[in-house]
Amino acid sequence: MPIRVFKNLRVCNDCHSVTKLLSRIYNVEIIVRDRARFHHFKEGNCSCKDYW
Repeated sequence: MPIRVFKNLRVCNDCHSVTKLLSRIYNVEIIVRDRARFHHFKEGNCSCKDYW
């Protein structure tokens, strides 16, 4: 079951990096919805290819 996070601001660079790291360490899918788009983190990778 993925972890879902909803933000009304854009994801900052540090938050993006930490979320990628957490998805790799804990082997969990994290879905983040920010002001601009959805980010799907899985196995240390993000669906935005680090372009946001």
